[in-house]
Amino acid sequence: MVLGIILSISAALCWSIGAMLTRLGLRSGMKTSTATFISTLGSLPLLAGLALTVNLKDLAKLTPIAILWFVMIGIVNYVMARQFNYVSIKHIGVTKATPLFASSPVFAMTLAVIFLGESINPVIILGAISIFTGIYLVVTSQ
Repeated sequence: MVLGIILSISAALCWSIGAMLTRLGLRSGMKTSTATFISTLGSLPLLAGLALTVNLKDLAKLTPIAILWFVMIGIVNYVMARQFNYVSIKHIGVTKATPLFASSPVFAMTLAVIFLGESINPVIILGAISIFTGIYLVVTSQ
Protein backbone atom coordinates (compact mmCIF):
# COMPACT_ATOMS: atom_id res chain seq x y z
CA MET A 1 0.00 0.00 0.00
CA VAL A 2 2.70 2.50 1.00
CA LEU A 3 4.75 1.70 -2.10
CA GLY A 4 1.70 2.27 -4.30
CA ILE A 5 1.10 5.68 -2.71
CA ILE A 6 4.75 6.68 -3.08
CA LEU A 7 4.80 5.60 -6.72
CA SER A 8 1.54 7.45 -7.45
CA ILE A 9 2.91 10.65 -5.95
CA SER A 10 6.16 10.13 -7.88
CA ALA A 11 4.18 9.79 -11.12
CA ALA A 12 2.28 12.99 -10.33
CA LEU A 13 5.58 14.78 -9.65
CA CYS A 14 6.98 13.54 -12.97
CA TRP A 15 3.88 14.75 -14.84
CA SER A 16 4.21 18.14 -13.09
CA ILE A 17 7.85 18.49 -14.07
CA GLY A 18 6.90 17.43 -17.60
CA ALA A 19 4.27 20.19 -17.82
CA MET A 20 6.79 22.81 -16.74
CA LEU A 21 9.43 21.53 -19.19
CA THR A 22 6.82 21.51 -21.96
CA ARG A 23 5.99 25.16 -21.34
CA LEU A 24 9.68 26.08 -21.33
CA GLY A 25 10.29 24.17 -24.56
CA LEU A 26 7.27 25.64 -26.34
CA ARG A 27 8.45 29.17 -25.58
CA SER A 28 10.97 28.70 -28.38
CA GLY A 29 8.11 28.81 -30.87
CA MET A 30 8.29 25.09 -31.65
CA LYS A 31 5.15 23.49 -33.06
CA THR A 32 3.44 21.20 -30.57
CA SER A 33 3.55 18.28 -33.00
CA THR A 34 7.34 18.64 -33.18
CA ALA A 35 7.49 18.76 -29.38
CA THR A 36 5.41 15.57 -29.15
CA PHE A 37 7.72 13.85 -31.63
CA ILE A 38 10.90 14.95 -29.85
CA SER A 39 9.63 14.03 -26.38
CA THR A 40 8.56 10.62 -27.63
CA LEU A 41 11.99 10.07 -29.16
CA GLY A 42 13.58 11.22 -25.92
CA SER A 43 11.77 8.48 -24.03
CA LEU A 44 13.14 5.71 -26.28
CA PRO A 45 16.40 5.14 -24.33
CA LEU A 46 14.42 4.62 -21.12
CA LEU A 47 11.96 2.38 -22.92
CA ALA A 48 14.87 0.35 -24.29
CA GLY A 49 16.20 -0.07 -20.75
CA LEU A 50 12.76 -1.11 -19.56
CA ALA A 51 12.55 -3.62 -22.40
CA LEU A 52 15.65 -5.33 -21.04
CA THR A 53 13.74 -6.09 -17.83
CA VAL A 54 10.84 -7.76 -19.65
CA ASN A 55 10.28 -11.37 -18.80
CA LEU A 56 10.13 -13.10 -22.17
CA LYS A 57 7.84 -15.76 -20.70
CA ASP A 58 5.28 -13.01 -20.07
CA LEU A 59 5.39 -11.98 -23.73
CA ALA A 60 4.68 -15.54 -24.81
CA LYS A 61 1.51 -15.53 -22.68
CA LEU A 62 0.06 -12.40 -24.28
CA THR A 63 -2.99 -12.94 -26.42
CA PRO A 64 -3.41 -11.00 -29.66
CA ILE A 65 -6.22 -8.95 -28.09
CA ALA A 66 -3.99 -7.99 -25.13
CA ILE A 67 -1.30 -6.87 -27.55
CA LEU A 68 -3.91 -4.81 -29.42
CA TRP A 69 -5.03 -3.14 -26.17
CA PHE A 70 -1.45 -2.13 -25.33
CA VAL A 71 -0.82 -0.86 -28.88
CA MET A 72 -3.97 1.26 -28.51
CA ILE A 73 -2.65 2.60 -25.17
CA GLY A 74 0.50 3.69 -26.96
CA ILE A 75 -1.52 5.60 -29.53
CA VAL A 76 -4.15 7.13 -27.24
CA ASN A 77 -2.01 7.82 -24.20
CA TYR A 78 1.49 8.52 -25.43
CA VAL A 79 0.75 10.28 -28.69
CA MET A 80 -2.76 11.74 -28.70
CA ALA A 81 -2.99 12.74 -25.02
CA ARG A 82 0.54 14.15 -25.06
CA GLN A 83 -0.23 16.22 -28.15
CA PHE A 84 -3.49 17.53 -26.66
CA ASN A 85 -1.69 18.31 -23.40
CA TYR A 86 1.09 20.22 -25.19
CA VAL A 87 -1.38 22.27 -27.22
CA SER A 88 -3.38 23.14 -24.10
CA ILE A 89 -0.22 24.17 -22.23
CA LYS A 90 0.78 26.35 -25.17
CA HIS A 91 -2.61 28.09 -25.26
CA ILE A 92 -3.60 28.41 -21.59
CA GLY A 93 -0.40 27.74 -19.64
CA VAL A 94 0.60 25.14 -17.08
CA THR A 95 -1.45 26.57 -14.21
CA LYS A 96 -4.73 26.09 -16.08
CA ALA A 97 -3.93 23.11 -18.32
CA THR A 98 -2.59 20.87 -15.55
CA PRO A 99 -5.70 20.96 -13.32
CA LEU A 100 -7.86 20.29 -16.39
CA PHE A 101 -5.59 17.40 -17.36
CA ALA A 102 -6.08 16.11 -13.80
CA SER A 103 -9.76 15.58 -14.60
CA SER A 104 -8.79 12.23 -16.13
CA PRO A 105 -10.00 10.24 -13.08
CA VAL A 106 -13.58 11.36 -13.78
CA PHE A 107 -13.33 10.17 -17.38
CA ALA A 108 -11.63 6.93 -16.33
CA MET A 109 -14.29 6.30 -13.69
CA THR A 110 -17.13 6.94 -16.15
CA LEU A 111 -15.60 4.72 -18.84
CA ALA A 112 -14.90 1.95 -16.30
CA VAL A 113 -18.53 1.97 -15.18
CA ILE A 114 -19.87 1.96 -18.75
CA PHE A 115 -17.47 -0.46 -20.43
CA LEU A 116 -16.02 -2.59 -17.62
CA GLY A 117 -19.07 -2.87 -15.38
CA GLU A 118 -17.24 -1.43 -12.38
CA SER A 119 -19.27 0.09 -9.59
CA ILE A 120 -19.07 3.43 -7.82
CA ASN A 121 -20.10 4.54 -4.35
CA PRO A 122 -21.09 7.87 -2.80
CA VAL A 123 -17.49 8.71 -1.83
CA ILE A 124 -16.33 8.27 -5.44
CA ILE A 125 -19.23 10.42 -6.66
CA LEU A 126 -18.29 13.10 -4.11
CA GLY A 127 -14.71 12.98 -5.38
CA ALA A 128 -15.93 13.44 -8.97
CA ILE A 129 -18.05 16.42 -7.92
CA SER A 130 -15.00 17.89 -6.20
CA ILE A 131 -12.96 17.51 -9.39
CA PHE A 132 -15.67 19.19 -11.47
CA THR A 133 -15.88 22.02 -8.93
CA GLY A 134 -12.12 22.47 -9.24
CA ILE A 135 -12.36 22.49 -13.03
CA TYR A 136 -15.07 25.15 -12.87
CA LEU A 137 -12.92 27.30 -10.58
CA VAL A 138 -9.89 26.95 -12.84
CA VAL A 139 -11.76 27.69 -16.06
CA THR A 140 -13.62 30.71 -14.67
CA SER A 141 -10.64 32.26 -12.87
CA GLN A 142 -8.79 35.17 -14.40
